[in-house]
Amino acid sequence: MFDTQEQMKTDPTVLFVDDTPDNLELLGFALKKKPIIMLTATSGKECLEIAEREQPDVIVLDIQMPEMDGFETLRRLRANHKTEKIPVIFLTASKRDPQSISEGILLGAEEYLTKPIDVDELLARVRSIYRVSLMERELEKVKARFMAMLVHDLRSPLAAIRASVEDLVSHYTENATVDKDSVVVLHTILNSTTSILNIVNDLLDLSKYQAGQIQLDKKILTIHEVVEGSLNMIGLQFKRKDIELHFEFDPDLPKIYADQAKLEQVMNNLLSNAHKFTPSEGKVTIRATMDTTQPTPRMLVSVQDTGIGIPPEELPILFDHFRQASTAKRTAEKGTGLGLAICKLIVQAHGGTIGVKSEVNKGTEVYFTLPVYTS
Repeated sequence: MFDTQEQMKTDPTVLFVDDTPDNLELLGFALKKKPIIMLTATSGKECLEIAEREQPDVIVLDIQMPEMDGFETLRRLRANHKTEKIPVIFLTASKRDPQSISEGILLGAEEYLTKPIDVDELLARVRSIYRVSLMERELEKVKARFMAMLVHDLRSPLAAIRASVEDLVSHYTENATVDKDSVVVLHTILNSTTSILNIVNDLLDLSKYQAGQIQLDKKILTIHEVVEGSLNMIGLQFKRKDIELHFEFDPDLPKIYADQAKLEQVMNNLLSNAHKFTPSEGKVTIRATMDTTQPTPRMLVSVQDTGIGIPPEELPILFDHFRQASTAKRTAEKGTGLGLAICKLIVQAHGGTIGVKSEVNKGTEVYFTLPVYTS
């Protein structure tokens, strides 16, 4: 299925990270005529910067480094969506250090090598990991294309069914001679078809984002416009459930350069979840502030509820595809487990990050950051 030999005509780019420049110089000499493109970093911080900028195919990472060791560097690589999938080979001082090896594997390292480095073994490991990585990338593309085709074929007939049922509902609702049970059945069909169509639309969105086909129609706007647009669509739901909406916006917030429709999709999802899991007479707070913890100006937007909360062990998987918190089973409203996964992809496409804080029986806060507009 996959012609990896054809794909591997380009030599892999490998980032070597070691706090001793002499070691990197010797390694560079040994690899001078080898089929490899070599990048170097002498600290964990430099590794993170180069990895995000250059997107190497493999990282060879020393464990023992001052300030930021290899374990912490790998944690941060995995926490950044731009570097989370780059394969990492750990360098250990000795095979007799099983604890370090185990910790590295648990953090997501693909392989480990011991010092001094055997160049032939290093190249063999790099080529093997690179080949697998290429196959995984191609498989993701094939899967995304197949999903997009399947979903598209499902979407058209479902939309036609919904439109037909809507016409029937409208016709029979106006006809006084039609029995009420028939109208109830039609409403059930309409609601069920709408639910399925929403699932299909979510799958279509997900497949496009995974295939790298997300297109952002960016313009200069304010976060107030995004929130207002979202509340225009779903704000009435909170009134019906007697949930108080509270707003906390910093004064003089800067503008953002973003796709308003996509960000409204994010807000719709976060607010719908807050509505779903917050009891009547509860409270939902929408916040927008400046994130002062970042080196570059960023806006921090969050939706906090007073709902049932999420167990701490489930927080790490909340943004995974088709995953839902166990507390979701306690509500009558069901979802696909795709909403937050799509939110994550949209926020990341804008150069932001997304996260969650929660406490069972007290509430949940989902937050995301966005770069602010600078002229």
